[in-house]
Amino acid sequence: MPTAIVLPKLGVDEPVRVSSWLVDAGDTVEDGDVVVEVLTQGMTFDVAAPAAGILSRIEQAVDSVTCEGDVLGWIEPQSDDPEL
Repeated sequence: MPTAIVLPKLGVDEPVRVSSWLVDAGDTVEDGDVVVEVLTQGMTFDVAAPAAGILSRIEQAVDSVTCEGDVLGWIEPQSDDPEL
């Protein structure tokens, strides 16, 4: 089952902009890896992967405006079986 990468509460009362993805769709990530940076009024925030796996889909592209609680992307669990 995929895990959502959700923009956490940042304590700001305004939308934020996705400034960069540090990984590409298809890349393997570990739980806690910083995968995306968001920007608001000159402040940059790192968003970490909530689980290990493969970044399967990016929902919010660079320069997209998003709000706390929005889904930024999805992580699929990585199979231990190399034939899957």
